[in-house]
Amino acid sequence: MATSTPNTPAAERTIAIALALVDEGENVRPLDLEHVERLAASIKLRGLISPLTVRPVGERFQLVAGHHRLAACRALELEQVPVTIREQEATSADAAAENILRRQLTPLGEAKAVQSMLEDGYTLDGAATALGWSRKLVAARQKILELPEVAQRLLDDGRLPVSAVETLLRTQTVSPELAVGVCEAIEADELAASQLTGNAGWAFGQVLRGGRVETFAAYLDTVRPGDIEALRLGKKVMAVYAEADKLHQELDRYAYGPPQIRFNEHDVDQARAAGVLLELERTPPIICDRDVYRELVKQAIVRTRDTLAEAKAAKATSSSQRPAAKRERTPREQLDAEHRANLRDLTVQAHGVNLDLGAALMQQLASVDPADMDVARFFAYGLIGPQTHAMLGTRAHTARRIAANGIRLVVDEHRTTVTPTCKDGSPGKTKVTYGEVDDAMAWLWKFLDGAKSAGELYGRAMVCFAAQHYAHQLVLAVSKRDSSALPSSHNDKAAKAFAKVTKAALPGSHKQLQRALEREARDYRKRVDELQRQPAEPQADDEPSETAQPAEAEVEETPVAAVAADEEFDEAA
Repeated sequence: MATSTPNTPAAERTIAIALALVDEGENVRPLDLEHVERLAASIKLRGLISPLTVRPVGERFQLVAGHHRLAACRALELEQVPVTIREQEATSADAAAENILRRQLTPLGEAKAVQSMLEDGYTLDGAATALGWSRKLVAARQKILELPEVAQRLLDDGRLPVSAVETLLRTQTVSPELAVGVCEAIEADELAASQLTGNAGWAFGQVLRGGRVETFAAYLDTVRPGDIEALRLGKKVMAVYAEADKLHQELDRYAYGPPQIRFNEHDVDQARAAGVLLELERTPPIICDRDVYRELVKQAIVRTRDTLAEAKAAKATSSSQRPAAKRERTPREQLDAEHRANLRDLTVQAHGVNLDLGAALMQQLASVDPADMDVARFFAYGLIGPQTHAMLGTRAHTARRIAANGIRLVVDEHRTTVTPTCKDGSPGKTKVTYGEVDDAMAWLWKFLDGAKSAGELYGRAMVCFAAQHYAHQLVLAVSKRDSSALPSSHNDKAAKAFAKVTKAALPGSHKQLQRALEREARDYRKRVDELQRQPAEPQADDEPSETAQPAEAEVEETPVAAVAADEEFDEAA
């Protein structure tokens, strides 16, 4: 018996037919076998919740939508299946649903397909059932079409992740201009999409400071003195502000600047009720209406004045109730007492200031631009350390160690190669002499200072560390060799990342020499072990046994032992 459902267009009827009567149409694309397996498991447990969509063709039926469901039913060898029969040709909603199920669409394409299904008569629940999605996911995809066109373009080409949709929708509700501005900044490569998803408050601040958006927005935490002047709050409010400033100075004679005007939860609730508050994670709430903001600032100024007046009255009462001193204080005692009192007041102030500092740092510095040259200078120069003429051998003097044990070994201008001529005219033994450490230090700083971009500065710092880390120090006397200058880190993450970045840059000759050194070290150990296993030769009666040197004594004098030590360090690093 045919039935109609509230979740499908009216020109349909649902019946049960033999599975063998269903034929697939032409142009059938490959199936997602994992999806088919999941559908089969679901159908075996709960039955086919969403019927196949077919249209009659003679005495048989041609599939319109549900290729994966049909494959799952055939895998279960079902005899009958529920189908929705459509007398007309497949609609755009059918094609949209099928494209989604075949995973051929971008998030924007899915949103348009869902919209097509809804316009064709599906409800949210009906579309969710047809697609095998949750109702929440269908609604979320539909909302993508509410975003500005620039956001939809970024979603379509993959430059904006779906995780940013909810943030942009909330932003658009209170400030459409800000939502458009941040998307335009991403499209112009002025801002990374990861910065919007990672710290949206910071990203919006960048867009506002860059002048791309002509709209009002302010953080609802504290008010800067410059903003108070710009808001033009009126003579009465400014008089209250001046009164608060005077009370602030009287309570703390060493106070620097005017009192801080802070907003409280009541102010936030008012902005929220007005529908002009943008609330994001990891950042103070952002208010996007100038008039509402002005009224909240007025309230905060009056509240600050009243709080300071109460504090002054309490301080005066406390002073009047103190018992009379037994004797007068000396000038030094009076000075010390005032100093301690001032420090106590400053300590109380420091509690709030530290909270302000933490909020400001999280807001302004939690996400930095890696292309910023000052950021690069901080990390690159900070890792390499100061210029110093102190003795080597201490890990604090990283720059000097890099220069002495890396730069002058790998840069040609810091070495002198001399091949003398023997009396018979043949070439003698070539001798290589390395330059002064101070010259290598000067080269290092000039090399770093010559960087023109943040990426180049990072790269040049990596060159300096790699030179010292990978240079074979066999060419130096044992007393002048040093361990790697790489900084230590949690779980050795710095060294592991360094190895991944620099591995491809090592030349083939370096790798060949490294293998040769390792091979020589193994062979040497093997020969030493063989000598130690041999029985000792009998000594002559007139030769004292004390003069015999054990085989191990020669290990410290051979270059190969130093190679073995270097090898162990490299493995540890």
